[in-house]
Amino acid sequence: MFSFLFHKKVAELKKEMRETKEDLLNVSSYLDDLFSFLPIAVCDLNPSWVISNTNKSFEKLTGYTQVEIVGERLEKIFLEKEKIKGIQTELLNLKEIEIKNVELTLITREEKEVAVNVSFAVRRDARGNIVGFFVGITDISKLKKIQDETEQKIVQRTKELEKSRKALLNILEDTEEARRRAEEERKKTEVIIKNFVDGMLAFNKTKKLILINPKAEEFLKTKAAEVLGKDIRVLKKKNRRWAQLFKTAGEGMKEVFRKEMAISKSFFLEITTTIVESQGKENLILVILHDISREKLIEQMKSQFVSVAAHQLRTPLSIIKWSLSLLKEEKEFNREEKDLVLKAYQTNERMINLVNDLLNVARIEEGRFVYEPKIVEFSEIVESVYNSLKEYARQKKIEFKLEISEGKKIVKVDVEKISLAVKNLIENALKYTPEKGKVEVSVKERKRRHELVFSVRDTGVGIPKDQQERIFTKFFRGANVVRMQTEGTGLGLFITKNIIEAHGGKIWFKSQENKGTIFYFTLPLSF
Repeated sequence: MFSFLFHKKVAELKKEMRETKEDLLNVSSYLDDLFSFLPIAVCDLNPSWVISNTNKSFEKLTGYTQVEIVGERLEKIFLEKEKIKGIQTELLNLKEIEIKNVELTLITREEKEVAVNVSFAVRRDARGNIVGFFVGITDISKLKKIQDETEQKIVQRTKELEKSRKALLNILEDTEEARRRAEEERKKTEVIIKNFVDGMLAFNKTKKLILINPKAEEFLKTKAAEVLGKDIRVLKKKNRRWAQLFKTAGEGMKEVFRKEMAISKSFFLEITTTIVESQGKENLILVILHDISREKLIEQMKSQFVSVAAHQLRTPLSIIKWSLSLLKEEKEFNREEKDLVLKAYQTNERMINLVNDLLNVARIEEGRFVYEPKIVEFSEIVESVYNSLKEYARQKKIEFKLEISEGKKIVKVDVEKISLAVKNLIENALKYTPEKGKVEVSVKERKRRHELVFSVRDTGVGIPKDQQERIFTKFFRGANVVRMQTEGTGLGLFITKNIIEAHGGKIWFKSQENKGTIFYFTLPLSF
């Protein structure tokens, strides 16, 4: 029985040994196949540093077949032979398994140099004795090429960056200098604004207040901290002066304009607004508040003086006129005496006209010029003035025409003042037009705008171009007119402009020196 069990156990052990041997052969075959087809070039070295085995990747990389290279020392395929010997010595002295990586230059069978990364690993047996080495070789030539190119690019880029850095430093220095100058200018501007004798306000494009100087705070009885950042809708509710400012300037403040604002009987401000633009875009609205109280006081005193003086002159001039009128009719005077009386009468008339003009100017400046408006037919006023000047035109041999379009032109006006305006324009045309010239008076209607247009066209001396901006100012007379030694006070057009504008109309002209002038004005129709 024992013998039978023994032989059975032996048979089982033989079977296990046979199976184990087959497994070992399979593993060995697997490892050989794996070694052979590894994508990395691999070779075995014996302890003497002699190549004992290679795979296909090794043959492909080095150009050596297994037959050609097996039995050769590893130094054969590398440029750095002394370095290889040093690595061998280093690996032999290692006590533990360690992989060493190093970059070397491979010499192929065709003597081509290839940059490679070589990994060395020590093979030991079960007792720890060195039985050989594994060597893995990886082609890094493309990587080195890319690395070299990258390094060149890095060097080039570094140089460029250095140039850029220097340029940037220069820009930063310039910027810092510009910033410093800008800061200095800002401080100067702040000092100027703070000490500006006029009030100054600045609004952004959304109509919010972004600047107010101390003088404006004083004028508007407000504090900067209370109003900065507030828009117009809030500001106009702040106090009466703010409300008055926006009523005078308008909430839109789109157009550049200048207008007076009466704060009280003795305090007046001149409001000037302007749009400040940059690159064609509206950036802010600037409002300047100028105290004109002293000028207004002087103006009022001057107007009062002129008014008093004119009134005082009016009575004696009227007496002189009456006396000279009687003397003109005296039959006992000889021719020289009659001429003397006539000249005195004409001079007195000029004085009366001057006094009347001065009184009219004083009334305009006091705001009490137009005070008797009536509903009238405008054409009748023009015809009356036209007929009164026909004789004067005939004496000067001027072709004098009147054209009135069809339809009634009903207006609400102060007849005396409108008659004066019409007379001033027609008289000027006749006065400054030479003999055999033409003067044409016209009255037309603009139904769409519900207004009439009055015009006077002449072929006279015209207005010099460089003097046309001053034509409606007080005491202005053109240089060419002065040379002609014609009579005039230089107040007629100033008075006329104020009369027309007081009636809600507009007045303008077109003129060319030595060719003539056309004056226009409009008046709103009442029906």
